Amino acid sequence: MRRILIVLGVISVMLLVSWGMFACAQTEITIWCHGFDPHRRGFERVASMFMEKNPDIKVTVEPQADIATKIKSALAAGEASDIFTPRGEDIMEMVYTKSILPFPEDIFTVEELKEKCWPEYYLQAPFDKVYAFGIPDPLGDAGIVINLDMLVEAGLEKVDRFTSMEQMLEYAEKLTKRDSRGNVEIAGFSAREYNNQVYFWDFIAEQGGKFYDNDTGLFNYQTEEARKALQFFYDIYYTYRFDSVDLPASFDALAQELAAMAFMWGEYIPFSKMTYPELNFGFAIKPPFFGATEPIVTHVDTWNVAVWSGTKHKDVAFKFVAYMTTPEAQLAFLEENPGISPLKELAKPEYFQDELRSWLLPLLDLLPKAKFWGPFGNDSIIKDSLQRLMSSVIYQEMTVEEALEEMTKQCNEAITNFRKKYPEAPKAKIEW
Repeated sequence: MRRILIVLGVISVMLLVSWGMFACAQTEITIWCHGFDPHRRGFERVASMFMEKNPDIKVTVEPQADIATKIKSALAAGEASDIFTPRGEDIMEMVYTKSILPFPEDIFTVEELKEKCWPEYYLQAPFDKVYAFGIPDPLGDAGIVINLDMLVEAGLEKVDRFTSMEQMLEYAEKLTKRDSRGNVEIAGFSAREYNNQVYFWDFIAEQGGKFYDNDTGLFNYQTEEARKALQFFYDIYYTYRFDSVDLPASFDALAQELAAMAFMWGEYIPFSKMTYPELNFGFAIKPPFFGATEPIVTHVDTWNVAVWSGTKHKDVAFKFVAYMTTPEAQLAFLEENPGISPLKELAKPEYFQDELRSWLLPLLDLLPKAKFWGPFGNDSIIKDSLQRLMSSVIYQEMTVEEALEEMTKQCNEAITNFRKKYPEAPKAKIEW
């Protein structure tokens, strides 16, 4: 009898241990995100909230230094995280290579996306199903980052929005510091950053010009509007002499207090508060190009969540994505990465009163008129080409005219190669 009781006791313990192991069993999914700290913190915060609601799921956030390259190489090798964060310009190709899964319709439909979200989020992937959903993100071409301490030192008032190029140039002149020989020591205005080609597109359109033909599906930068836009970037260095190629490019120049103002993506504001807390930066909406009445803002390079087609945990991954589409998750992400949520309902002043987000308030009025350039399918190559060629002009390796000719050639080659590879891909139709 005693032996039987011992056996029963052992069995009971084993059952309890097994039940405990079963009760604690978790499905684990991984998210790859941009290594940029505000993105990392945003995903970690949302993941923590999600896991509190779903204790049977473990979400691991893995930041990547070069997320775009990481995703592309992983997909080529047939290995990726369950969820990753593609840029808007890469989504179309991921759909055609079947690298990401369409959302179940109970999460988000295309009709809901058009109704509830800003246009860029359905235009970036014009399909009959939703393949990605955005995170809060500032518009990359919306304005200018300003060192506020340098502004005070120069006796200038902070403006939320530059009303004209002439006003911005007056500020730049007063902020520029030159030595006795006229060499620029501190740039009053810097325009050497990876995203500057989008400002270039905007400046062309603000003059009433077009750099892309909807009918032919081809680019053309050999126009008077494009020449004036590119000439402006050259003039910053050699006519106005607000900056010098001997100084660091915009990102580092701001960080090293070698530039007072720069065309710069808005995330630089929260990023600098974490990385350079001793520096005091503000943000101003860019002015319209010479003679234009309103600036054009666009959101070409959105950041999104998508589910890898090779995931072994599809249902769980989509459960997290479904949570990411909620106002609760979007607002939590907004706390860490100040930006504009894809959800129109969250573009309200009450969500931007905090010091870390209040600089975005002037942008809210421009959102209903925002444009979207693309999707061209091969945006990363197109944008890389433009950035390299703009730099060639600034470094006087090419003339403005030579660069515009080469821009036309390289962009058309890129888009032609993409369409040969994916003949079913739609041509971009820009709402000029």
